Amino acid sequence: MIHTICLIAFVLVVAVRAHSSWRKPAWWATAFGAVSIATYGVFLATPAVMDGFLGSRNLLTLVRDSSAVAAMWFFHNAVAAQQHRPDRKLPLWALLLAWAAFAVPFLLIPHPGLTSADFVLDRLRYLPTWLFSTIYISIMGVLAASVLALLGFERSIMTRLYKLGIFLMLVGSGLEAAYLFVAHFVPGTGSFARDFYNVAEGPFFGGILIGVLGIAWVLSVRTFWKYLARWTLRLDARAHDADYRERTLLMARVNGWSNRQLAMDSAVNIRDRLKVGAQRLSKTDDLVFTGIERMLSSQLQEANR
Repeated sequence: MIHTICLIAFVLVVAVRAHSSWRKPAWWATAFGAVSIATYGVFLATPAVMDGFLGSRNLLTLVRDSSAVAAMWFFHNAVAAQQHRPDRKLPLWALLLAWAAFAVPFLLIPHPGLTSADFVLDRLRYLPTWLFSTIYISIMGVLAASVLALLGFERSIMTRLYKLGIFLMLVGSGLEAAYLFVAHFVPGTGSFARDFYNVAEGPFFGGILIGVLGIAWVLSVRTFWKYLARWTLRLDARAHDADYRERTLLMARVNGWSNRQLAMDSAVNIRDRLKVGAQRLSKTDDLVFTGIERMLSSQLQEANR
Protein backbone atom coordinates (compact mmCIF):
# COMPACT_ATOMS: atom_id res chain seq x y z
CA MET A 1 0.00 0.00 0.00
CA ILE A 2 2.75 2.48 0.92
CA HIS A 3 4.41 1.83 -2.45
CA THR A 4 1.18 2.69 -4.27
CA ILE A 5 0.64 5.89 -2.30
CA CYS A 6 4.22 7.01 -2.93
CA LEU A 7 3.93 6.18 -6.65
CA ILE A 8 0.68 8.13 -7.06
CA ALA A 9 2.18 11.15 -5.31
CA PHE A 10 5.36 10.96 -7.41
CA VAL A 11 3.46 10.66 -10.70
CA LEU A 12 1.14 13.56 -9.88
CA VAL A 13 4.06 15.85 -9.04
CA VAL A 14 5.98 14.80 -12.18
CA ALA A 15 2.96 15.35 -14.42
CA VAL A 16 1.95 18.71 -12.94
CA ARG A 17 5.46 20.17 -13.03
CA ALA A 18 6.72 18.62 -16.28
CA HIS A 19 6.19 21.67 -18.49
CA SER A 20 7.70 24.28 -16.18
CA SER A 21 10.30 22.37 -14.17
CA TRP A 22 11.75 19.53 -16.24
CA ARG A 23 15.15 21.25 -16.31
CA LYS A 24 15.32 21.51 -12.50
CA PRO A 25 16.96 18.85 -10.28
CA ALA A 26 13.87 18.64 -8.06
CA TRP A 27 11.76 17.46 -11.00
CA TRP A 28 14.34 14.85 -11.99
CA ALA A 29 14.51 13.66 -8.39
CA THR A 30 10.76 13.10 -8.46
CA ALA A 31 10.87 11.45 -11.89
CA PHE A 32 13.59 8.97 -10.87
CA GLY A 33 11.72 8.35 -7.63
CA ALA A 34 8.61 7.46 -9.63
CA VAL A 35 10.63 5.02 -11.77
CA SER A 36 12.10 3.36 -8.68
CA ILE A 37 8.73 2.94 -6.96
CA ALA A 38 7.09 1.76 -10.21
CA THR A 39 9.41 -1.26 -10.28
CA TYR A 40 7.42 -2.72 -7.37
CA GLY A 41 4.54 -3.14 -9.80
CA VAL A 42 1.96 -0.98 -11.58
CA PHE A 43 -1.48 -2.57 -12.05
CA LEU A 44 -1.01 -5.47 -14.52
CA ALA A 45 2.67 -4.70 -14.98
CA THR A 46 3.98 -6.84 -12.14
CA PRO A 47 7.72 -6.96 -11.32
CA ALA A 48 7.91 -10.32 -13.14
CA VAL A 49 6.41 -8.78 -16.28
CA MET A 50 8.76 -5.78 -16.20
CA ASP A 51 11.80 -7.92 -15.43
CA GLY A 52 10.84 -10.15 -18.32
CA PHE A 53 11.67 -7.31 -20.72
CA LEU A 54 15.16 -7.27 -19.16
CA GLY A 55 15.75 -10.98 -19.60
CA SER A 56 14.15 -12.29 -16.38
CA ARG A 57 17.48 -12.10 -14.55
CA ASN A 58 16.34 -9.83 -11.69
CA LEU A 59 17.88 -6.81 -13.41
CA LEU A 60 14.77 -4.92 -12.27
CA THR A 61 16.36 -4.84 -8.81
CA LEU A 62 19.36 -3.00 -10.25
CA VAL A 63 17.07 -0.59 -12.12
CA ARG A 64 15.12 0.08 -8.91
CA ASP A 65 18.17 0.84 -6.82
CA SER A 66 19.90 2.86 -9.55
CA SER A 67 16.80 5.02 -9.93
CA ALA A 68 16.55 5.50 -6.17
CA VAL A 69 20.17 6.68 -5.96
CA ALA A 70 19.61 9.06 -8.89
CA ALA A 71 16.50 10.44 -7.15
CA MET A 72 18.46 11.15 -3.96
CA TRP A 73 21.37 12.59 -5.95
CA PHE A 74 19.10 15.07 -7.76
CA PHE A 75 17.21 15.84 -4.54
CA HIS A 76 20.51 16.64 -2.84
CA ASN A 77 21.40 19.08 -5.62
CA ALA A 78 17.92 20.62 -5.49
CA VAL A 79 18.37 21.31 -1.78
CA ALA A 80 21.87 22.71 -2.42
CA ALA A 81 20.41 25.10 -5.01
CA GLN A 82 17.56 26.11 -2.71
CA GLN A 83 20.04 26.79 0.09
CA HIS A 84 22.24 28.85 -2.27
CA ARG A 85 25.13 26.42 -1.78
CA PRO A 86 26.41 25.72 -5.32
CA ASP A 87 29.66 24.47 -3.79
CA ARG A 88 27.72 21.53 -2.29
CA LYS A 89 26.25 20.34 -5.58
CA LEU A 90 27.37 16.85 -6.56
CA PRO A 91 28.92 16.38 -10.02
CA LEU A 92 27.51 13.98 -12.56
CA TRP A 93 30.59 11.79 -12.37
CA ALA A 94 29.78 11.14 -8.70
CA LEU A 95 26.41 9.67 -9.71
CA LEU A 96 28.06 7.50 -12.36
CA LEU A 97 30.64 6.33 -9.82
CA ALA A 98 27.91 5.51 -7.30
CA TRP A 99 26.04 3.46 -9.89
CA ALA A 100 29.19 1.55 -10.82
CA ALA A 101 30.02 0.90 -7.14
CA PHE A 102 27.00 -1.35 -6.62
CA ALA A 103 26.32 -2.39 -10.23
CA VAL A 104 29.63 -4.25 -10.49
CA PRO A 105 28.95 -6.49 -7.44
CA PHE A 106 25.40 -7.04 -8.70
CA LEU A 107 26.68 -8.36 -12.02
CA LEU A 108 29.00 -10.71 -10.13
CA ILE A 109 26.18 -12.38 -8.19
CA PRO A 110 26.22 -16.07 -9.16
CA HIS A 111 23.06 -17.76 -10.40
CA PRO A 112 20.81 -14.68 -10.66
CA GLY A 113 17.93 -17.01 -11.49
CA LEU A 114 14.41 -16.07 -12.52
CA THR A 115 12.56 -13.00 -11.29
CA SER A 116 11.99 -13.15 -7.55
CA ALA A 117 10.82 -10.70 -4.89
CA ASP A 118 13.30 -12.42 -2.53
CA PHE A 119 16.23 -12.08 -4.92
CA VAL A 120 18.55 -10.53 -2.31
CA LEU A 121 17.34 -12.72 0.56
CA ASP A 122 17.83 -15.95 -1.38
CA ARG A 123 21.40 -15.00 -2.35
CA LEU A 124 22.56 -13.06 0.70
CA ARG A 125 25.06 -15.81 1.50
CA TYR A 126 27.07 -14.70 -1.54
CA LEU A 127 29.59 -11.89 -0.93
CA PRO A 128 28.68 -9.96 -4.14
CA THR A 129 25.03 -9.86 -3.00
CA TRP A 130 26.02 -8.43 0.39
CA LEU A 131 28.34 -5.91 -1.29
CA PHE A 132 25.68 -4.84 -3.78
CA SER A 133 23.00 -4.30 -1.14
CA THR A 134 25.31 -2.73 1.45
CA ILE A 135 26.97 -0.30 -0.95
CA TYR A 136 23.58 0.77 -2.31
CA ILE A 137 21.98 1.41 1.08
CA SER A 138 25.15 3.09 2.36
CA ILE A 139 25.09 5.53 -0.56
CA MET A 140 21.45 6.30 0.20
CA GLY A 141 22.32 6.89 3.85
CA VAL A 142 25.26 9.18 3.02
CA LEU A 143 23.09 11.22 0.64
CA ALA A 144 20.34 11.48 3.26
CA ALA A 145 22.83 12.64 5.90
CA SER A 146 24.27 15.20 3.48
CA VAL A 147 20.79 16.59 2.78
CA LEU A 148 20.14 16.90 6.52
CA ALA A 149 23.41 18.81 6.88
CA LEU A 150 22.41 21.16 4.05
CA LEU A 151 19.07 21.90 5.70
CA GLY A 152 20.99 22.80 8.85
CA PHE A 153 19.06 24.52 11.63
CA GLU A 154 16.20 25.91 9.57
CA ARG A 155 12.98 25.79 11.57
CA SER A 156 10.21 26.42 9.06
CA ILE A 157 7.34 23.94 9.11
CA MET A 158 8.11 22.60 5.65
CA THR A 159 11.82 22.25 6.39
CA ARG A 160 11.01 20.31 9.55
CA LEU A 161 8.76 18.04 7.51
CA TYR A 162 11.52 17.40 4.98
CA LYS A 163 14.03 16.79 7.77
CA LEU A 164 11.70 14.28 9.42
CA GLY A 165 11.29 12.39 6.14
CA ILE A 166 15.03 12.38 5.41
CA PHE A 167 15.79 11.35 9.00
CA LEU A 168 13.44 8.37 8.69
CA MET A 169 15.18 7.40 5.45
CA LEU A 170 18.51 7.62 7.28
CA VAL A 171 17.17 5.40 10.07
CA GLY A 172 15.88 2.93 7.49
CA SER A 173 19.28 2.88 5.78
CA GLY A 174 21.01 2.16 9.09
CA LEU A 175 18.61 -0.65 9.93
CA GLU A 176 19.06 -2.18 6.48
CA ALA A 177 22.86 -2.03 6.71
CA ALA A 178 22.82 -3.65 10.16
CA TYR A 179 20.41 -6.35 8.96
CA LEU A 180 22.58 -7.15 5.93
CA PHE A 181 25.69 -7.45 8.08
CA VAL A 182 24.09 -9.81 10.61
CA ALA A 183 22.31 -11.91 7.97
CA HIS A 184 25.49 -12.39 5.92
CA PHE A 185 28.26 -12.70 8.50
CA VAL A 186 26.66 -14.15 11.65
CA PRO A 187 26.22 -17.96 11.49
CA GLY A 188 22.85 -19.52 12.23
CA THR A 189 20.76 -16.45 11.39
CA GLY A 190 18.66 -18.00 8.63
CA SER A 191 15.36 -17.43 10.44
CA PHE A 192 16.46 -13.91 11.43
CA ALA A 193 17.26 -13.11 7.81
CA ARG A 194 13.80 -14.18 6.64
CA ASP A 195 11.82 -12.70 9.56
CA PHE A 196 13.46 -9.27 9.39
CA TYR A 197 13.92 -9.02 5.61
CA ASN A 198 11.63 -5.95 5.45
CA VAL A 199 12.68 -4.39 8.75
CA ALA A 200 13.78 -1.14 7.11
CA GLU A 201 10.83 -0.76 4.75
CA GLY A 202 8.58 1.08 7.23
CA PRO A 203 10.85 3.98 8.18
CA PHE A 204 12.51 4.18 4.75
CA PHE A 205 9.33 4.40 2.69
CA GLY A 206 7.61 6.37 5.43
CA GLY A 207 10.34 8.97 5.05
CA ILE A 208 9.89 8.98 1.27
CA LEU A 209 6.13 9.43 1.65
CA ILE A 210 6.58 12.36 4.04
CA GLY A 211 9.01 14.00 1.63
CA VAL A 212 6.71 13.53 -1.37
CA LEU A 213 3.70 14.87 0.55
CA GLY A 214 5.82 17.87 1.50
CA ILE A 215 6.69 18.49 -2.15
CA ALA A 216 3.03 18.11 -3.13
CA TRP A 217 2.02 20.62 -0.44
CA VAL A 218 4.60 23.15 -1.61
CA LEU A 219 3.45 22.78 -5.21
CA SER A 220 -0.19 23.15 -4.14
CA VAL A 221 0.59 26.35 -2.24
CA ARG A 222 2.57 27.75 -5.17
CA THR A 223 -0.26 26.95 -7.59
CA PHE A 224 -2.77 28.57 -5.25
CA TRP A 225 -0.76 31.80 -5.04
CA LYS A 226 -0.16 31.79 -8.79
CA TYR A 227 -3.88 31.75 -9.58
CA LEU A 228 -4.64 34.17 -6.75
CA ALA A 229 -2.05 36.63 -8.07
CA ARG A 230 -3.48 36.39 -11.59
CA TRP A 231 -7.01 36.97 -10.29
CA THR A 232 -6.13 40.07 -8.26
CA LEU A 233 -4.05 41.42 -11.17
CA ARG A 234 -6.99 40.92 -13.54
CA LEU A 235 -9.20 42.84 -11.10
CA ASP A 236 -6.56 45.56 -10.76
CA ALA A 237 -6.15 45.83 -14.53
CA ARG A 238 -9.78 46.84 -15.00
CA ALA A 239 -8.87 50.35 -13.89
CA HIS A 240 -5.94 50.64 -16.33
CA ASP A 241 -5.23 50.41 -20.03
CA ALA A 242 -5.26 47.16 -22.00
CA ASP A 243 -1.51 46.53 -21.68
CA TYR A 244 -1.34 47.00 -17.90
CA ARG A 245 -1.55 43.28 -17.08
CA GLU A 246 1.26 42.30 -19.43
CA ARG A 247 3.48 45.17 -18.25
CA THR A 248 2.95 44.25 -14.62
CA LEU A 249 3.74 40.56 -15.21
CA LEU A 250 6.91 41.56 -17.03
CA MET A 251 7.92 43.90 -14.21
CA ALA A 252 7.25 41.16 -11.67
CA ARG A 253 9.52 38.74 -13.56
CA VAL A 254 12.29 41.34 -13.92
CA ASN A 255 12.15 42.30 -10.23
CA GLY A 256 11.83 38.71 -9.05
CA TRP A 257 8.49 39.18 -7.30
CA SER A 258 6.79 36.13 -5.89
CA ASN A 259 3.16 35.46 -6.71
CA ARG A 260 2.32 36.44 -3.15
CA GLN A 261 4.03 39.80 -3.62
CA LEU A 262 2.18 40.35 -6.89
CA ALA A 263 -1.14 39.53 -5.20
CA MET A 264 -0.39 41.97 -2.38
CA ASP A 265 0.61 44.75 -4.77
CA SER A 266 -2.58 44.36 -6.79
CA ALA A 267 -4.69 44.12 -3.64
CA VAL A 268 -3.23 47.40 -2.35
CA ASN A 269 -4.09 49.13 -5.62
CA ILE A 270 -7.65 47.78 -5.57
CA ARG A 271 -8.17 48.69 -1.92
CA ASP A 272 -6.97 52.26 -2.47
CA ARG A 273 -9.41 52.77 -5.36
CA LEU A 274 -12.28 51.22 -3.43
CA LYS A 275 -11.68 53.62 -0.56
CA VAL A 276 -12.13 56.70 -2.78
CA GLY A 277 -14.88 55.17 -4.89
CA ALA A 278 -12.76 54.94 -8.03
CA GLN A 279 -13.61 51.26 -8.58
CA ARG A 280 -16.63 49.08 -7.94
CA LEU A 281 -16.79 45.32 -7.64
CA SER A 282 -19.57 42.85 -8.25
CA LYS A 283 -20.95 41.03 -5.22
CA THR A 284 -18.99 37.89 -6.11
CA ASP A 285 -15.72 39.76 -6.71
CA ASP A 286 -16.24 41.77 -3.52
CA LEU A 287 -16.73 38.58 -1.49
CA VAL A 288 -13.61 36.94 -2.95
CA PHE A 289 -11.53 40.09 -2.57
CA THR A 290 -12.54 40.42 1.07
CA GLY A 291 -11.33 36.88 1.69
CA ILE A 292 -8.04 37.68 -0.03
CA GLU A 293 -7.54 40.74 2.15
CA ARG A 294 -8.08 38.67 5.25
CA MET A 295 -5.46 36.16 4.10
CA LEU A 296 -3.04 39.04 3.60
CA SER A 297 -3.97 40.70 6.88
CA SER A 298 -0.44 40.53 8.22
CA GLN A 299 0.80 42.71 5.35
CA LEU A 300 -2.31 44.74 4.50
CA GLN A 301 -4.82 46.70 6.51
CA GLU A 302 -8.31 45.38 5.90
CA ALA A 303 -10.17 47.49 3.38
CA ASN A 304 -12.57 49.93 4.95
CA ARG A 305 -15.58 49.88 2.66
